Amino acid sequence: MKRALTKFGWALLGLFILFQIYFSVRVYWLVSCTIPTYSMSPTLVGGDYILVSVQIPGRRIYKKDPLRPEHYLIHRRKGAHGVKKGDVVVFNFPYAKQNEKMILCDEVFYCKRCVALPGEIYQWRTNEGTKTVYLPKINDTIRIDTTNYSDYYKCIEYETGLPVRVSEEGKVYLANTLLESYCFRHDYYFMRGDNVNDSYDSRYWGVLPDDFILGVGKCIWFSRDPKTKQIRWNRIFKTI
Repeated sequence: MKRALTKFGWALLGLFILFQIYFSVRVYWLVSCTIPTYSMSPTLVGGDYILVSVQIPGRRIYKKDPLRPEHYLIHRRKGAHGVKKGDVVVFNFPYAKQNEKMILCDEVFYCKRCVALPGEIYQWRTNEGTKTVYLPKINDTIRIDTTNYSDYYKCIEYETGLPVRVSEEGKVYLANTLLESYCFRHDYYFMRGDNVNDSYDSRYWGVLPDDFILGVGKCIWFSRDPKTKQIRWNRIFKTI
């Protein structure tokens, strides 16, 4: 009886240690995410399970903003390094709740490739021609007018919590104050799917604030075809 209790005690201790290891890895280093679509094909396909490092750019600490009920104040712990161009990034989709307003929501995550960093200019083709956008970095002061209003008004509303509008005279206002220039408080990134013809990304919904980044994908740890349910052995442990 005593020996049985001893074995049971060791088993509980082992489970407790495993739980602590899992919890530490889950919170401080890696999280697992499922890829539901083919927007990142061929790099990632539907049914892939990936490990995401939250040490790039660093683990987020959330705090409710007392002045804005739907807004979080984000503090990020020091990570290994920042997001680099070419990284496959997992992030909270900014418009999961409202099409015209950025809200940090833990219900919807996207996975795209970072193709432009804060302080850079990104250019891409559209059906109407070529479009160019500058990605603001922290403390950048940018002139705001009707030519770039559509690129930045959602960013400014996210940072300030105030509405941005264009008057009948073609002037831009932040609430009731004339807005001729704005100093940005966040870094912004441009995210794009590898499957460029079938990806809903920054080309359509705009630039991504640093607050929304969860981490960077490192490897595929499991993969199963969503239709056939067959395991894709050739994709398991493939680095991203």
